[in-house]
Amino acid sequence: MWYWVRREIYFFFLFLFNYSTAQLYQPVIVFGDHEGGITVMTKDPGKKYLIAGDTKGNLYLHDLNTGELVQKIKAHGAAVSRLQFNSNGKLLISATHDGEIKIFDFSRDKIIQAIFSPDYSGIRFVLFSIADGFVYFNGDKRLYKTRSDLTQNVNEILNENDTITDAVITSDRSSLIYSTGNMLKVLNTRTDQLSQEFNTGPSKIDKIALVKDTLLATWSQDGTINFWHYLLGQINPLPLFFLKAGNPTVMNFSDDGKLMSSGNIGHWARIWKPMERTILQELFSHTNTVTSTCFGENNEILYTGGLDGKIILWKKGAPPPADTLVDQKQIIESILPEIKTTQTKKTQIIMTEKNIPEIIAGRKVISDLKINIDAPVITIYVFDNSYIDGDTMSLFFNGTWILDHYGVTKVKQPVQLNLVPNTNNYLVLFANNLGKSPPNTAAIEFDDGKTKRLFRLSSDLKKCSAINFYYKK
Repeated sequence: MWYWVRREIYFFFLFLFNYSTAQLYQPVIVFGDHEGGITVMTKDPGKKYLIAGDTKGNLYLHDLNTGELVQKIKAHGAAVSRLQFNSNGKLLISATHDGEIKIFDFSRDKIIQAIFSPDYSGIRFVLFSIADGFVYFNGDKRLYKTRSDLTQNVNEILNENDTITDAVITSDRSSLIYSTGNMLKVLNTRTDQLSQEFNTGPSKIDKIALVKDTLLATWSQDGTINFWHYLLGQINPLPLFFLKAGNPTVMNFSDDGKLMSSGNIGHWARIWKPMERTILQELFSHTNTVTSTCFGENNEILYTGGLDGKIILWKKGAPPPADTLVDQKQIIESILPEIKTTQTKKTQIIMTEKNIPEIIAGRKVISDLKINIDAPVITIYVFDNSYIDGDTMSLFFNGTWILDHYGVTKVKQPVQLNLVPNTNNYLVLFANNLGKSPPNTAAIEFDDGKTKRLFRLSSDLKKCSAINFYYKK
């Protein structure tokens, strides 16, 4: 019954997609002349250029109005992870995760400064400070500061107990706001002293964005986006509102702050109305993970960039060109993957007489783990004990899907297993996607009554890993 309800929802959505284009963004042009997959995008303060970085270390300058490629710059030997302009838009600073920083001067049309050190590995942000005279950046847990011409020694300002995950700087460049663990901290850039710090909750913050200089958005690893009021160098420690949005990714806001775009959920992007806690639209046309988004000159234009090496220009209300739209099959697979998965799960599961799954949705089930249990009911905890990379998985147990399209996070998700005595009780990890770093992995923790045990399951799009719980009554 629920399948048919979801099916009708899908066709209603498709009707809106085809006949309400005046209210939706449509793909207009696909730009594929990039050497590597797109990793990051931003626009200059003067709204002249869209700047993109790729996995090969290249920078691309696109015309912000038309999307046409203006210039390609070979900047780094590794993937570009961060891009940031100075206040007047004449300098662009780029960085890689492994510790390299370069500054491109638009007036001289060349890279003018560069620094590199393994000590700086783990860079999550690079930001110009007051009067653009200095640059702040991090290297894992350390906060650094140096002159913007990169000609003087790099000074370590702070060394935190946890990784510094992201940071923003206010438009007057007087405050640097950064996150470390579940803490938000405000640094006075005139004195390099902390003026505020507070605990935001149980989950670690992964991404930060500043909206119109008075509203701070933080996206935590449990999928929560909190919005905080920032005024006169201080953050109100009580959030104004929050919404649940899934795996953390870079947040991009329209100039008026009414719309937010995000990626990192698969081969599509999302446009949000954050104040209303709703998704306005999901954008489908990429063939690999959408890593970055950027609004154009106004809210009517949006760019999306993906690891497929494409940048797509979207316009609100534009007629959908047939050669750039995804066919209905791909829309079904992307918008409502549970429809396809539900059908697959019902029709393509092969079990042996001994309650051993052999094939699920065409994938071979592999298990070398057999665990003897002396209790009829156990609680397992599902989580990611390594890098959060957007994995989405389902759990199959004794003929039933007990978790469906679950985005694995650091938070331990409890799941109760009711064991059948004197037979095999199979728990299978089914990968719905592969995230950024294949394969799809999840940690399974449980207490068998004697000791706490931890196992790591790993699946891909060809095979599934499993655990066999054998309960002897």
